[in-house]
Amino acid sequence: MTPLAAREASRAPSPRAAVAFLTRLPVGGGALTARRLSRAALWFPAVGLLVGGVAGGVRALAGTVLDPGPSTALALLAAMLVTGALHEDGLADAADAIGAHVPRERRLEILRDSRVGTYGALALVFAVVFPLVVLTPLDDGDFLRAALVGHVVGRWSILPQSLLLASARPDGAGALMRASAATTAVAGAYTAAIALVAGRPAAGAVALGLGALLTLAAVPVFRRTLGGATGDTFGALTKVIELGCYAALVAMWA
Repeated sequence: MTPLAAREASRAPSPRAAVAFLTRLPVGGGALTARRLSRAALWFPAVGLLVGGVAGGVRALAGTVLDPGPSTALALLAAMLVTGALHEDGLADAADAIGAHVPRERRLEILRDSRVGTYGALALVFAVVFPLVVLTPLDDGDFLRAALVGHVVGRWSILPQSLLLASARPDGAGALMRASAATTAVAGAYTAAIALVAGRPAAGAVALGLGALLTLAAVPVFRRTLGGATGDTFGALTKVIELGCYAALVAMWA
C-alpha cells in the first residue's frame, strides 16, 4: 500500500475499530484514537448485528438440548461475554452515580469506583432478570429478531448522545468518541431499516421510536446530574434501550 493509500484508509470509517471498542473480540487494528474512533462510530449499530447474532445462534444451538429458559440464559450470557459486560458495567455505575444525593463532582468519582452500590446492584439484577423473563417465551426466530433490534438500536443511541452532550470529563470514552451529525444520520438510517425489517414494520417502528425517545429523555438527565456524557452513560443508555426494545417488540407481537 502506498503512503497516500494508507492515509486514505486511515480516514475511512473502520468497522474493526468499532468492534474493538464495543466488544472484547481480539480483532486488533491498533490504537483507538479519538479521530479513528469517532469515524468508526458509523459502524456502532452494525456491531449490534454481530452481538445479536451471537445471542440468537447460542439460543438456537442450546435449544436443541435444553428448555427455552436455560437456552435464553445462555444466550444472554453469550452476549455479555462477547461485549465484556461493558454495558452492564456502565448501567451499574451510572445507576449508583445518578441515584446518589451528592454533588456532581462526587457523582463523577462514583462512576470511577469499581465497587457496586445498592442502585447499581438493583440495576444489574433487573438487566438480567427482565430480558430472561420477557424473551424466554419466544421461539428461536423471534428471539433472534428481538436480539438484533435491541442490540442495534441500543448501540445507535451512543451517537446522538455524543453529539448532543459535551464530555463530562476531559478523559475517557465520553471525550474520545464524538460522532458527527452526518455519521449519526447515516447510522440512524440503516438502524431504522434493520429495526423495521428484523422487528417487522409496526413493532420495529415502535421499538425504534422508543429508543429515540429514551435517548432524548436521557440527554438532559445526564447533563444535569453528571455534566455530560461518559463511557458509562454510553453503556447505560445502550442497555436501557436494549431492554426497552425487547419490551416493545414482545408487546407488539403478542
